[in-house]
Amino acid sequence: MQSWKRVAPIAVPFLIIVAVTDVGYFFKDVAHARHLVFFYLLPTAFVAMLYGSVLSMIFAIDATFVAVLFLYEPTYSLYVSDPRQVGELFLFALTALIGAKCTAELARPSERSQGPLWTDIDQL
Repeated sequence: MQSWKRVAPIAVPFLIIVAVTDVGYFFKDVAHARHLVFFYLLPTAFVAMLYGSVLSMIFAIDATFVAVLFLYEPTYSLYVSDPRQVGELFLFALTALIGAKCTAELARPSERSQGPLWTDIDQL
């Protein structure tokens, strides 16, 4: 159990990236969908709530590279052939990084709720 607590902050985001990439790859092949990189935004917020902003930012950067490798043409290459898709990736990375920080700040316990005023209110 102790080893799982050490491995979980790395393993859980990795498994989420694999799952979202698998779903995105399915939609790319079957439905010929575009803009699939934005499927990574909700899991990025989820990782920010669970493990904080640093791991969520690492998750967002990893998701950007994984999306380039598997969801953009040419597949299995870091080269993106369409300049609009490069802009889309930049917009995703920027949105994910800002969202990761904001979500982690919102999920953090408030400093006011731990002050002496709130302990007096709780005692009433």
